Amino acid sequence: MSDDLKQAQKLIDSKLFADFLKPDIDRCEFICSFLKAAGVPFKIVNLQTKKHIIVKYDDNCYTEEFKKKTLVAHYDRAENTEGANDNSAACLQLMLFSVKLAKEKKTHNIKIIFTDGEEAGADGITNQGSFLLGTALRKLNFHKAEDIFVFDLCGKGDCLIISQSGIFCRDTQKTDKLVELHKTCCRFAELAKLDYLSIPTPYSDNAGFIATGTNAQVITILPKNEAIPLTQYLHGLPNTKMPKKSVLLFENQTDSEFAHILVTNTRPTPGSKFSKIIPSTWQTIHSKTDCKSKLTAEAFVIIQKFLNIILSQNYK
Repeated sequence: MSDDLKQAQKLIDSKLFADFLKPDIDRCEFICSFLKAAGVPFKIVNLQTKKHIIVKYDDNCYTEEFKKKTLVAHYDRAENTEGANDNSAACLQLMLFSVKLAKEKKTHNIKIIFTDGEEAGADGITNQGSFLLGTALRKLNFHKAEDIFVFDLCGKGDCLIISQSGIFCRDTQKTDKLVELHKTCCRFAELAKLDYLSIPTPYSDNAGFIATGTNAQVITILPKNEAIPLTQYLHGLPNTKMPKKSVLLFENQTDSEFAHILVTNTRPTPGSKFSKIIPSTWQTIHSKTDCKSKLTAEAFVIIQKFLNIILSQNYK
């Protein structure tokens, strides 16, 4: 096992992470306490009943010359679950990255937002915390200068997924800017020399942002043996072939039943052909099986490498 993997496994096994997964923990308070102890500047923004934690650094870390980069992870979780993969892993990854950014002296143009209320989106998109946050960003006209990267389900697997969520099954006329951001993320993955796939995934916090006209790109991870069957099915390929990584799927390119199951992360009915195509990682979120023992060190190393590339790249 490499040193990077050993460090990642130590993080998964750490008391810090174990405490974050406790059922009775105030997760907003936990993140804020961590940031405060690490000297990371932050503020809490209350929007209706949701508390969003916004990490923003000194003004000299930002310039109008390049795009602002906002990294997002939701800290709420399904009731009665550890929420290890959904979405504690991504929270911990961004918490640690925020400490690294606090030590950076150069201009990086990065903010981090820990959102509340992603899981509330199941009751309608306007209930999702990111919808309220996206509305506020749009009123401030930030949506034109911000690239938003949403990290979700980033704790299990060995293949980076640059999601086509928000592109898949939508009119191409509505997705130009999001496609541009998607291609930027694919380029980042290549710069990081990561094994990645570009495929549709269920909506996350990006749904709330997109509903307000703010583009947001989902970054997630899957075990390769779960991602490949889905990719082959979507492209109508036999199990011996794979499409080019950059191929995008738009509306009317797959059957509507499958598209609905995929985008909404509806669990396939028992015996359905889709139960073998939809990744089991997605089928088991919001359940007691979403626990720390299912996480993999490889996923943490992948996200760390991807974040480091985001840090290194300033672009217009």
